[in-house]
Amino acid sequence: MVSIAEAPKEAAPNAGATENVSVWLVDDNDQLRTLVAEILGNHGGIICARQFSSPDALLSTLASKPGPDVILLDVQMGDRNGLDAVRPIKSLTRSTRVLMFTTCFNREWRERALGDGASDYLLKSDAMEKVAARIRCPANDPVPNLNARRRFRRATDCAVAVQSSQPGADKSRRLLSRTLERLRAFWN
Repeated sequence: MVSIAEAPKEAAPNAGATENVSVWLVDDNDQLRTLVAEILGNHGGIICARQFSSPDALLSTLASKPGPDVILLDVQMGDRNGLDAVRPIKSLTRSTRVLMFTTCFNREWRERALGDGASDYLLKSDAMEKVAARIRCPANDPVPNLNARRRFRRATDCAVAVQSSQPGADKSRRLLSRTLERLRAFWN
């Protein structure tokens, strides 16, 4: 007979296990969506609960259903732009993390996405382990620098106002363009 002290101890429910993360995928490429859902589902702890071919379909569903933990959102979807959907998504479900998922790294797109409330800007060429890690770990989300964004907007507005009030404004557009590029680089 085995005593209680010698009996194998059962693990407490969910001991060592993490809670599953619910993910919705938004991409206009059906094959890519299906493949990404399958790969992420094999990483454990990630459930790709829904898939959408456009931001409009996603927003329509969010208007009537609670959002997931994470939305993996493409930027370029035919005539639609995932960047335009970030603010509406965040207004419908503030607790949902939006991770941009795109083929193209574009600094301006990244800044806009993060400024509008996205949690990160990932590339489709990134290893899926990295994508899965970002989905699972909100603690690594970049902290938006709202003060820098406000200062950048003010500096941009001032440069445009000065530019348009001076004679020969058309000739100095290149100067304004260079100034704005330098400001963008400075605030990055």
